Amino acid sequence: MSLDAQRQGTSPKVGRPGDVLLALPVRLHGIQLGHVVDVVLDAESLRGVGFEIQCGDDERRFLPFAAARIAEDAIELGSALLLLEGSNLSFYRNRTRSLRSLRGRGVERLGRPLGTLHDVVLADDASVAALAVESPAGVEHVALDGSVTIADLGTASAA
Repeated sequence: MSLDAQRQGTSPKVGRPGDVLLALPVRLHGIQLGHVVDVVLDAESLRGVGFEIQCGDDERRFLPFAAARIAEDAIELGSALLLLEGSNLSFYRNRTRSLRSLRGRGVERLGRPLGTLHDVVLADDASVAALAVESPAGVEHVALDGSVTIADLGTASAA
């Protein structure tokens, strides 16, 4: 499958790249509430935890992955009450990593440099299906397993 097809999120088995998720608006019953500004990942396993949303009132809120329905053209909510703010947002920020903060970090397999982290591909169950690693040869998708490390994170797993 081509990288373009994967970027468009057309393969449910492979998942959706973070870049695709970052381009999606967040809607409630067809009304746009905001847009995704970051993908929030568990600090240890890199499993998708949720999304940081820039809302129309200029506030940033957190949307748990489990509360979101990811459609082709938007992230749909069942209720605006699912968007967390204030201390709830701080709780998640202290226990997670943002995709934006991870981009550009070195990626290695068994101590051998592969390149820098460009993106992650999230499966429908929020697990990381692959890392998109950029090197002089281009962007390559690397399976996330115990042999892969990301600078300052140590061993990552597909838990």
